[in-house]
Amino acid sequence: MRRLTKKQNGMTGIGIMLTLAVLAGVVTIVLRLFPLYNEKFQIVSALNTVANQPDAAKMTTKQAGKVFMKGMAVTNINRFVDSNIKNHLVVIKPKKKGQPRVLHMQYEARNKFIADISFVLEFDKKIPLSGPSASE
Repeated sequence: MRRLTKKQNGMTGIGIMLTLAVLAGVVTIVLRLFPLYNEKFQIVSALNTVANQPDAAKMTTKQAGKVFMKGMAVTNINRFVDSNIKNHLVVIKPKKKGQPRVLHMQYEARNKFIADISFVLEFDKKIPLSGPSASE
């Protein structure tokens, strides 16, 4: 028994290759997902900037889109332009009096993984707009 344990010195070549293959797969997935989540966090930050404006509760969709696009100009995200922002960003008026307006952003982002396989990020976020209400 003692002689058998001296021969077991570590991983074989196949073990090392399998470990490297799994590590390469994980790194590839992370590198493909990181841009999507980085973009998501930057968009959430820009939406929070819009929601925290002093006159946010009185903003129209067009005004909110302008403030949002100013926030996007700082980032490296060019998914949204002035002509298509109205398809993704909407200010929803409250159904009941006394409730705040809501900033609603919805879009879908894709990042190609391998051949016909893609990662899809579905973004759908609603943020209440702060400040004095528009009815005051």
